Amino acid sequence: MQGRDLERKTIPIQILLADDHALFREMLAEVLSHKGHIYRIIGETDDGEEALQLVARHKPDLLLLDYDMPRVGRLSSFCQTVTQHSPTTRTLIVSGYAKEEIALEAAVGGACGYILKGARIANLLDAIATVQAGGVWVDPHLPPHMFRVFLSQIGKTATHLGQLSRQELHVLALVTQGLSNKEIGTRLYISQKTVKNHLSHVFTKLGVTNRRQAALAFLTEEKKSNAIPESREV
Repeated sequence: MQGRDLERKTIPIQILLADDHALFREMLAEVLSHKGHIYRIIGETDDGEEALQLVARHKPDLLLLDYDMPRVGRLSSFCQTVTQHSPTTRTLIVSGYAKEEIALEAAVGGACGYILKGARIANLLDAIATVQAGGVWVDPHLPPHMFRVFLSQIGKTATHLGQLSRQELHVLALVTQGLSNKEIGTRLYISQKTVKNHLSHVFTKLGVTNRRQAALAFLTEEKKSNAIPESREV
């Protein structure tokens, strides 16, 4: 029995690397390959469409994905397609930017984490281990509430949320924090009228009539919903 347990523990994590920066991708492959008893690189690509094909063919345990590369398109839809092709594949976004709106889109799509390319290798290895174990990893340079967002979206289909634009998702996330239209406008450098327009689109796409219902469609935590007033403000 102990022998079989040991054998299971030494099965390497199958990883697919998807990044259009060849130097970064090759260096990452080199680093992970040096830990060959833990990780096995089953493929590399610089193209989103090819990444989906490789996911469907190899069913990797983990996809390390740079969202900003050719033929990825809408990130939330891309992540959902990864899951459709291989339900057991977990996606970890590797990004050069600490952009909350990109992280939101990744979370809605079902990604399990977001780490910056400026992170230390030790942090990346921790992120891989956490995500592979079924957890969530969010880079500390992102706002703390993003961890709850990723956690709340794990295992959800996010069909309706996937219809929202990146900016609409960002506005909705700020609504869940209890911010007013004026505060949201200030945070995003847009007018209150633009905020209202975004919220009108959000309500329509989610099939809700007020801010609280929209927030509940995004985050199901009761303590968060209780802090959001039952208002029909758009």
